[in-house]
Amino acid sequence: AGCMSRDWKSHRLHANGHHMAWFEIGEGPTVICLHGSYDHLLYRPMGELLARKYRCVLYDQRGSGESTLTDLNDEAMDIANFTRDLDALRRHLKLDKVAILGHSWGCALGLLYAQEFPDRVSRLILIGPGPLNTDMKDYYRANRDRMAYPVIPGELARLDDQLQKAKMDKAAFPQDIDELLIRAWAPVMFYSSEQAADFVDSYLESGGHQRHAVPASNFSIDMQLRASERITAPTLVVYGYQDYEPITQAYLIQERIPRTQISFLNRCGHMVWLDQPEDFFAAIDSFLADKSGAG
Repeated sequence: AGCMSRDWKSHRLHANGHHMAWFEIGEGPTVICLHGSYDHLLYRPMGELLARKYRCVLYDQRGSGESTLTDLNDEAMDIANFTRDLDALRRHLKLDKVAILGHSWGCALGLLYAQEFPDRVSRLILIGPGPLNTDMKDYYRANRDRMAYPVIPGELARLDDQLQKAKMDKAAFPQDIDELLIRAWAPVMFYSSEQAADFVDSYLESGGHQRHAVPASNFSIDMQLRASERITAPTLVVYGYQDYEPITQAYLIQERIPRTQISFLNRCGHMVWLDQPEDFFAAIDSFLADKSGAG
């Protein structure tokens, strides 16, 4: 049972120097979801799962999707603006505290937000967090390049750099590079080759997604756990056992954020909610429904 796309409501919010596009589906406790390095569209299937019991709010982060910036430059893409945008949305929704769910790059944003505003987060859910420090970045790259075989090592990075450069140079969106990249990436992101093929088809049908640069200025990966002792919310880390991200990071997070639960899902890659939708929903639901706050 899924919700149809017509159930989504679209909104605009002028906040912090940009026009934020945000979207909602479902009723119940609110969960704000933070997308990875594309835009919110890839996350609609996740939202439709959560909408069984929750109100899912998704938004296009600055520099991506339907959210528009007057100027896409280093100052606009400063990491501090990303946490400010999220807080502006929370205030707009009139929520004192909110459950935050991040995926991939969105986990970094969720961690930074929870460190800056610990009293505004009721629950923190981290799905497939990307590298948390420099060593982990090396492990991620080795896993990714191994899983992308027979794509030539370095090819993914080269295509990605070309795409980001075109975007920051405000050149026309290079559809051809984007297609090569998504065809190389899809088998790496999914456990199921059928899911990967479906994903490529739906991605290309939609005309490609606006990939945003992870904040262009002053974001370094080691910032993510710099003040982690400030995080007071119960936290859940979810990884697919077959994710290319270093899944041992779940324990690194648990060491730093004491009220952390861990859920590993088998036959599951980086796009957890597409590879194992029922197990994904069960893990999130049992965590959010647990009122004891035990971590």
